Amino acid sequence: MGFGIVLPLLPLYADRFGASGLTVGLLVTVYSVAQFFMAPIWGRLSDRYGRRPILLLGLLGSAVAYLVFAWAGSVAALFASRILGGIGGSTIPVAEAYIADVTPPERRAGNMGLIGAAFGLGFTVGPALGGITSSISAAAPGYLAAALCLANVILAAALLPETRPRPRAEARSPRRRPGWAFTSEGLGTALRVPALRRVLALYFLFTVSFAVIQPTLSLFGAVRFGLDARQVGYLFAFLGLVSAVIQGGLVRRLAPRFGETRLIRICGIPFAAGLLLLAWAPTLGWTVAGLSLLAVGYGGTLPSVLGLVSRVAPPSMQGSVLGVGQSIGSLARIVGPAAAGAALDVSIGLPYALGAAVAALGTLGALGLTQPSAPRRDAGPVAAS
Repeated sequence: MGFGIVLPLLPLYADRFGASGLTVGLLVTVYSVAQFFMAPIWGRLSDRYGRRPILLLGLLGSAVAYLVFAWAGSVAALFASRILGGIGGSTIPVAEAYIADVTPPERRAGNMGLIGAAFGLGFTVGPALGGITSSISAAAPGYLAAALCLANVILAAALLPETRPRPRAEARSPRRRPGWAFTSEGLGTALRVPALRRVLALYFLFTVSFAVIQPTLSLFGAVRFGLDARQVGYLFAFLGLVSAVIQGGLVRRLAPRFGETRLIRICGIPFAAGLLLLAWAPTLGWTVAGLSLLAVGYGGTLPSVLGLVSRVAPPSMQGSVLGVGQSIGSLARIVGPAAAGAALDVSIGLPYALGAAVAALGTLGALGLTQPSAPRRDAGPVAAS
């Protein structure tokens, strides 16, 4: 919800300080850049020191970031807010590793979907709250987002148990490796295991495909159908709501029955078809149909891919490897919007046609995946192909 409150207001705040379009784009991108570097570090630290303290630190960091946003008096302060927000928000793989710790392997895709469902619902409600509170004062949305994070800190401190064993004394030694070594260790594991390489490549492709929506849908709706900002907001809310229902509801039931690999192949079809329909859509009704297909496809593929990552990663490196996955997702959210912006200069529908092609490539890549058939031991990752 905090992310949804702040993100739609960011261009308006930046414009108030005379920022150019390029600067606004960089304000959005720098958040993903911070996540790209920090997610594996947080993930590996959670492997060593436990999930709970890292999640608490991330929430506190996010609260500080939103306070800086509320107090921002310059573009530089907005950049500081986004960088801090990216660092605090990089604990998503720690939450994913927490779920992997407490969930049987065959049910992880469904429970990973709860994270996506929560994000979808938060991004449905958040923009509305941001619009309401911005009428009170320019700082009110930032204060509300910070208050939500601080409430989360209190709830987590009181209710969230630890899932990792207490670290050994040698893990606390001053001779332990620095944070950048944690990043390289997780990346090294991912590159050494063929199954992880392929699954992470699919995560990159599907995330790039979906990321073309973020910088283009508002302009697409305005140019093709004359929609205003409020009406385009309804389209975003619809996309988030349908995706939340799919990730939080259907995937939890279908993944244990069909398996993650089959679900990726099935959901990859509406993923690509929805983007292709958006590229062509002659009416608003067809646009809504395309967004529906896209929400179903994305809602089914993302938690399934994350479930596979958790199943082929060693249990002792869940946080580290899922952190690498988050970095790859952040990289995709840098590449996708940049490519979509360039394509938008050529044709209003071209970003979605390119996204459909990338999603189709990901679906074809899933044909070679092998479904893990048994829980792993801590000795190492599953040798799937």
